[in-house]
Amino acid sequence: MKAISILFILLGSCSFLSCSSSKSTSNAVAINQVVMSDMKFAPETITVPVGSSVTWHNIDSKTHTATANDGSWDTDDMGFGASHSIIFSTAGTYKYHCKYHTILGIGMTGTVIVQ
Repeated sequence: MKAISILFILLGSCSFLSCSSSKSTSNAVAINQVVMSDMKFAPETITVPVGSSVTWHNIDSKTHTATANDGSWDTDDMGFGASHSIIFSTAGTYKYHCKYHTILGIGMTGTVIVQ
């Protein structure tokens, strides 16, 4: 249980940092992460530059997916502790859901905005 708490803190910190709008003068690579926990995607909406990847991390006890509403991409099944990245090479708004926990657009849903 202690390892789960530490993982949650680490991933939560990374997720929080990825949402930061502050700019650094270093050559650091942006970390674009979404955490699956408590039957939600956090953050629910993430904005990234063209060519960026977004990584989903499942820290929930249930299996989840991040599946594009139009079927163009899918992380496949992700159990506890699993991660999967998708690269977004075209600008646009990409709505997605968990195929196990969304019915008629209600439930686990999210959006990736690529600019």
